[in-house]
Amino acid sequence: MQTRPERKDAAEHRRLILRTAESLFSEYGVGEVSMHQIAKSAGIGQGTLYRKYAHKGELCLEILIEYSRDFLDSVREYLAEHREEPAEQRLGWLLDSWIELIETHSELILSIQSHLHQEKVTAKSGNFFDSELFRCFREQISSLLAEISAREPGLRQDPQLAAHSLICAMLPLGYYHLKKEFGRTTRQMKNHFRLMCRLPALDEDLTPLG
Repeated sequence: MQTRPERKDAAEHRRLILRTAESLFSEYGVGEVSMHQIAKSAGIGQGTLYRKYAHKGELCLEILIEYSRDFLDSVREYLAEHREEPAEQRLGWLLDSWIELIETHSELILSIQSHLHQEKVTAKSGNFFDSELFRCFREQISSLLAEISAREPGLRQDPQLAAHSLICAMLPLGYYHLKKEFGRTTRQMKNHFRLMCRLPALDEDLTPLG
């Protein structure tokens, strides 16, 4: 069964809501902006907004999905332009970029998690492991790990399983727990995950977590 294309006016309405929310989030912070404020600023009724998004977490999720698509585009572009570079360099860039994505959109991510928990939402759209972002990110990482393993006969690993395990370790909630628990900077966290993959660190700050 084919999905009916979104009507032009509906698409424009949706973009208006998302751009309005992004602007308010940028100015006041995600936690300080209410659905009522978003509806009023967008010039629509609050009921109309809630028919499109049951709660702020759903709205944040759609914004994050758009950012994720932009991120995947940048990943594909980088890997295409640097395909002749060592796999270790490309993998390091990929891990660093993932951390930057998490850090840049931390409020959105944490707001989504909070609302999904409060509303006990189990919709497939809220499952990261069903997302295009996860599937593409795992494919890219596993491909690079396989390339590295092919040059190191003594390195025995399942690239797909290794990539999946690495992404699980870098999921936002776990990432922020580690960062807070061990009092590390963003740069130190980048080095930590680079060293887990036996990649060169960004600098000499190799203090282990612990």
